[in-house]
Formats: sequence, structure tokens, C-alpha cells
Amino acid sequence: MLALLTEMRLIPHSHFGLPGDIQKHTLLYTVVIAAILAALFDLSRIASMGAIFYLVMDITVHWGILRHVHEEVKASRLVLCIAIVLDAIALVAFIVVKGSIDPLIIVISLASIFVIAAFEKLYLQRIRD
Repeated sequence: MLALLTEMRLIPHSHFGLPGDIQKHTLLYTVVIAAILAALFDLSRIASMGAIFYLVMDITVHWGILRHVHEEVKASRLVLCIAIVLDAIALVAFIVVKGSIDPLIIVISLASIFVIAAFEKLYLQRIRD
């Protein structure tokens, strides 16, 4: 998926002097990120970050479909709205429960999401100009 988004120029890519194609590079980047996460966090924290990232991504994808292409892909607005609401309920419940046990991972996850979103917005504005 990362390689596909890179080829679509939706995320930046640098070869860093490495041989091979984009798929090999993105695999290497994924391994490096996973190793850093494994070194910094225990498995439950990594899983918590994954759950938060997934739910936010799912809400974002549903929102994008609802706003931009629901007619083209014949998606039901009602189903998309229900999915967004259910994802939001799950996300809030997870944040509340996990926040009472390990608030640091919530802060790190949400801060990471905002940094990624800001970086992506700047990157897309730059390539569109």
C-alpha cells in the first residue's frame, strides 16, 4: 500500500542512495519504523497505537468517500455515516479506557497523527503548486 501511494505521488519518497525499486524501499522503511517502535514501546503499546491509527484512518477514508466519490462508487451515504459514527464511538471508548491506564500512549498517538496530517497537507500543497 505504501508503494502504491508513493507511486501515486501522495507521499514523498527518497531513495537515500539505495538500489532497487520503490517496493523494496518502502519495505525497508516499514521494517525500520517497526524496529524503532519495538525498541521504544512494548507490544501492548504498539497494538494500542495501531488501533488508534486504524480507527482514525478508517474514519478519514469513510469521510473522504462520503465527501468526494460516494456517487461514483455507488456508496450508500447512510452506511458511510453509520460507519463513521461507530468508528468514532469505538475510538472514543478506546481512548477513554486506554487513557486511564496509559495516557502517554494516547498523547503520543494523537500527536503523531497530527504531525503526519500536517506533513501530508504541506507535501500535497507543495506538489500541487
